[in-house]
Amino acid sequence: MPLLSEKIIPTLRAHFLICALSTACAISVSAQSSGNSFNTKSGTGITFRKFDISYYDTLQYLKFADRLISSYLNSSAIKKDYKCRIFVLDEKVKDDINIVFASGGVNIYLNSDFRKAENKFAIITGMINAMLLAKTGFDPCAATFSLPQWLISGIYGRLELRFFSHSILPVSSFPGLKAFCQANKLPDFRTSVFTVLTPENDGTAYELYEEFCRFLLLELKRLSSRTDNPIADLIFLTARRKYSESEIFEYTIVRAIVKEYDKICRRKDLKYNPNLLDSDTKLNRWFKETAEKRLINSNSPLPTRFFAERFYRFRQFIYIHKEKDKAVKEITVDITKLPEIYDKYGMDAGFGEMLDKKLVELDALTYVSQPLCTPHLDKLRKTLNQFEYTPDVIMKKRLVNALTEIEEALEKQQKIEDYLRKTEYTTVAPGKLYRSELLESKRLEKNFCPAINDYLDTVEKSFLKD
Repeated sequence: MPLLSEKIIPTLRAHFLICALSTACAISVSAQSSGNSFNTKSGTGITFRKFDISYYDTLQYLKFADRLISSYLNSSAIKKDYKCRIFVLDEKVKDDINIVFASGGVNIYLNSDFRKAENKFAIITGMINAMLLAKTGFDPCAATFSLPQWLISGIYGRLELRFFSHSILPVSSFPGLKAFCQANKLPDFRTSVFTVLTPENDGTAYELYEEFCRFLLLELKRLSSRTDNPIADLIFLTARRKYSESEIFEYTIVRAIVKEYDKICRRKDLKYNPNLLDSDTKLNRWFKETAEKRLINSNSPLPTRFFAERFYRFRQFIYIHKEKDKAVKEITVDITKLPEIYDKYGMDAGFGEMLDKKLVELDALTYVSQPLCTPHLDKLRKTLNQFEYTPDVIMKKRLVNALTEIEEALEKQQKIEDYLRKTEYTTVAPGKLYRSELLESKRLEKNFCPAINDYLDTVEKSFLKD
């Protein structure tokens, strides 16, 4: 093995050097052949006063921004657009961003360090707004309307995630949203989108708002086509200035989501009636079901604590027994009591309906379970499927055994999670581990009233004396 590694390492080093030199040469040739200008596939021009390798990351950032914005505006309804030309200057740009309509196109002037500026949020969102308008045929300099903040923040968040992510392996791009799903406490969809926040004023809360915006854009892209693009329709209706923001949101975004929700429900139930629920209910149900499907699955399962809570709820079932000319009996018992209920009432309509419901819940649990629990959940499902054909004594024993195995697997899984969490706390730098908390503390300190700060210092000193 040592001999093999001695042969492989020099080869890998040589390969790396060749790739690096090739990349550098390609950049150099590209810069020389076009002066200091570059063109994207959508026709956007990016010009540097004098391009060198130090600007390579900035070039990639702007190219990705253009590609991202263009992907959201893939619509046959767009009949004309204005070419965007982005100029990155070494000298100071007035107000850090200057947008000018010239020569039938939109010129956007930026400072060379715009990605590191204190007001980069205002600069980059201004650029995004201008490009969205230009690519849908509107002059951003003459526009007397503003696009929804959730749309611009969603695109900005996608750029930040791509180029400034602090995760080595970003398993989940929506940690805050996933935490809401795990706790089964997703907020109202409209409230989440229309509560406008900014990083300067709202700190960590803005990061959560940004996640909601990114998630909405990602799902809208899945629902869009060239003939039906709700984002492009939203921009056109906003430009007309005939409708309120909520009305436009209803005609475009809500319409697309409700249409998708109804289609999914029809697949599950051929007798589904779309008129039974209002649009807000459909919107929130779609949001909950889609978020859980995307963020909690076999590749990103529930943490043991949250899974155990859901499993406990699964074990409790409500059996409703109806008899002619008698009061309805509603019984809540543990799933291990199923054989006793069956022995007393038989396989009537209420029992069969309850059993089918439990099988659906079990499938949902298996989808979000940890690997150690999955085989035992499959065993439990197999046991329930054989309920009608298995003697009561054997069925009860199998149920108890399956549930015991699941509890043991959960206990083992919890120990693994505790160990990994302890290891992470001892290996990851505190500054990285508590990055959000430190940034929030710094933001609050910056905006804190000096008089209150002095008073708290005085109270703290007197407390320490006591």
